[in-house]
This record gives sequence, C-alpha cells and structure tokens, in this order.
Amino acid sequence: MKNRIWSLIVLVLFVSAPAFAAGADEEEKELGLWVEAQGVSGGRPARAIAWFERDVTEKFGFFAFIWKESDGYREIIAGPTWKPFDGAQVGCGIGRETMREEGSGTRRSCFAEVTLGKVNLYAAVERGGFSGPWKKLTATYALSERLGLGIMHETGLGTGPRLEWNVRKDVQMWVAILKGHALNADDILVPKWTTLAAVNKSF
Repeated sequence: MKNRIWSLIVLVLFVSAPAFAAGADEEEKELGLWVEAQGVSGGRPARAIAWFERDVTEKFGFFAFIWKESDGYREIIAGPTWKPFDGAQVGCGIGRETMREEGSGTRRSCFAEVTLGKVNLYAAVERGGFSGPWKKLTATYALSERLGLGIMHETGLGTGPRLEWNVRKDVQMWVAILKGHALNADDILVPKWTTLAAVNKSF
C-alpha cells in the first residue's frame, strides 16, 4: 500500500518537474487541467484525481473529473458550471462510479466555491451509485502568498486542520489531520485520526 501511495505522489511530481525548472516568473497558458495525488494513512487506498474545466462564456462553462483509488474504485463525472459573481462558481454533474465487488452505477455531484479576499470556501456533495452520500468541505485563509491554514471535513475521515503550501503558482502541497470515528474489534465507536498528504499541479 505504501508503494502505491508513493507511486502516485512521484507521478504528480514527475509531471510537475518542468514547472519547477521553468521559474516562478514565467507566464504559462492555463489549460484548465488540474491533477492531484493523495496519500491517506491507516491503510486506506491512495487516490489520484484529474479535474478539467473550461469557460464557454463569462458566466457558463463545464467541468469533468476522474477520481481513482488504488483499491480499484473509479469515478467519472461531468457537467455544467455557472459563475454567479466574481470569485464564485457552482457546478453539477452526473457520471458513473465503478467498484470491484458491486460493478458500476450512476453518481451525481454538485460543488460550490467562493473566494473572498484571502478566504476560500469550498463544498462538494455526491450521491448515488454504491458508495452512498459523500461530502467534502474546506475553509482556508491565506496567511501569505505561500501559506494557507484552514479546516477540512470529509465523509468517512472526519474533521480537522489543513495546512497548504503553494510551492509556486501552479504547484501546491497540503496536509490535513482529521478526527473521525470507527468501530473497534468490540464494535464500539471510538475516535480515529487520519492524515492526508497531497501534491497537486495545474496546467
């Protein structure tokens, strides 16, 4: 499992290596593509995410993403986006998820993101398929151009602090320590801590 986690992280670092070498002041054309590798503690599957979005007009566009885990889980969703005002975006999509034991099923997702000055708020919810309801919430504050601090919640993992480091404009690393609950050997619900570490790159 550890080898799978590190393989995903090395893959994203390899893809992003030319960006480190290019220099922070170089202007690059953004393609609307974003990729991230996540390592999760506690023997949980490692994750790889690819997100693509494109504006069609000033207000409307579309997005698509692929979420893959090292245990074979895969999810593909796409749909329209809308920018109600500057610094805000919402979107809803539909797609399919695939699980090794259950097969594949329809999955629905909606997200909203708002940036107000140094504060960024993000929320995503999913339903359908075999994996059941899921949500992710983050609220971060930019301490500087390089560092951000906030809080994160994810279904199944819990809630806790999140620290972000902007290596450069298009490369970010972050870590979150989340407190949730899990059943122990006696079927008693006990606290459980999970650490997520990730690196992402936008193109």
